[in-house]
Amino acid sequence: MEYPEVEQLKTQFKKYKIKISQGFNHIRKAIFFTSLSIGAKSWDILIDDEFGDFSKHNPVFDWFLVLYALETYDECEDIIEWSNFHGIDTTLLLDYYKSLATTYKEIEAIVGSIDPLISSFDYTLRTSVVGVLASINLE
Repeated sequence: MEYPEVEQLKTQFKKYKIKISQGFNHIRKAIFFTSLSIGAKSWDILIDDEFGDFSKHNPVFDWFLVLYALETYDECEDIIEWSNFHGIDTTLLLDYYKSLATTYKEIEAIVGSIDPLISSFDYTLRTSVVGVLASINLE
């Protein structure tokens, strides 16, 4: 089964020549930073990988997780809501949180509207669209 949202994520990933590093600076096992590079620009993005999907073997899924992280930032009202969502102390990543407004705008200026294309409902419930996303092989 094909899903247009998965195809669009693949298209974005290839079109913008996106590179995403392996995780580093783990806050907890499932919460860590990754470096996103688009062209000559790069940013560190906090990923909340509760299902262990982040992998060097599926960069399109990693791109989805980056977009999901940015969407989560945008949808949270403030640092308290954002910190509660991640289950971290508000003071732990205050400087990072403050930098997200600029990061968000810079990435949006390159790729357009920040949209992970797959809903948090589908992602959390692991629906078939997530299964298709997880099975992508770009080789």
